[in-house]
Amino acid sequence: MRRSTELKRRPRKIKYLKRFSTLLSHPLFWFLTFAGNAMILMGGILLYFLESKVKPSVQFIDCLLWSTSIVTTIGYAGFSPESYLGKITVMGLMLLGTFFLWSYMALLVSALISPSLSLLEEEVQNVEQEISDLKVEEQKTQFHKNRTEESL
Repeated sequence: MRRSTELKRRPRKIKYLKRFSTLLSHPLFWFLTFAGNAMILMGGILLYFLESKVKPSVQFIDCLLWSTSIVTTIGYAGFSPESYLGKITVMGLMLLGTFFLWSYMALLVSALISPSLSLLEEEVQNVEQEISDLKVEEQKTQFHKNRTEESL
């Protein structure tokens, strides 16, 4: 009994591995990965350049951590920009980060879950067709039954 359960699980794992490998071969995945990481790095560099002039105790690693938390929409309240351009940079990172995160998640979900949803949708359509066919059969049966009763 245990082996049959393991055998049933393997094809599901293989499906997801195939879907994941398909995702990795998709050019949009690599574009979003590169662009998102470049945005984090450039945001960290820009924030360091802008904020270290106003606040000399700021280190690059702090700015990189802050940029990462902004772009990934996690947020980091322990650090806030003091310069006007630093605040503008943070707002830009928030907007672009939200766009990239949504795009990245949409691509991930479509690659991993969409095939399963398509199969489910097909099954639902088949069930709906069967129900429709049964209703038609029931109407035909009722019609013939009524005609038989009328003829008696």
